[in-house]
Amino acid sequence: MCLHTVAEVKVSILDNDIDKRIQQHQQKIVELEQMKKEHEKKLKGLEAFGVEIKRLCEQNDLSESELYVSRSEQIENWILEMSRQESPLPIYNSLRKHFERAGVRSGKREKKIVQPKPKLEVGTYRNPNTNESVDKIKRNPRQLDQWIAEFGMDTVKTWKES
Repeated sequence: MCLHTVAEVKVSILDNDIDKRIQQHQQKIVELEQMKKEHEKKLKGLEAFGVEIKRLCEQNDLSESELYVSRSEQIENWILEMSRQESPLPIYNSLRKHFERAGVRSGKREKKIVQPKPKLEVGTYRNPNTNESVDKIKRNPRQLDQWIAEFGMDTVKTWKES
């Protein structure tokens, strides 16, 4: 008889968990339905806004392009603000990709400015710390560049042998 009551208690606990979960899901459904209604309202508002913009443009002999040009400063500020956000709207990434491709096609892609490597006179350089020597003919050998990085250009210049 004890086993039977334990089993009943377990079923009772499970039923409560399931009922709680059903209630949570129903609440989530209500929230999602409300979000859907709000979204539909916004879409209708955007449609009405578009119709009104077209009507005003026709009434004032404006093209939509002229309207956008007149708002260009606000549009630019809006895009710049998106660039500072951690996760910008999808339109920002779309515009960024478009302008990157456009730059590649037009050949106006930003070029990286490469700093010239430090140049030393042609000759033999001896490291006084290791007594190792390196001959420079045209370009700095790798070892010479490492010495420059480690000890500095001015120090390595003094290591040139006559």
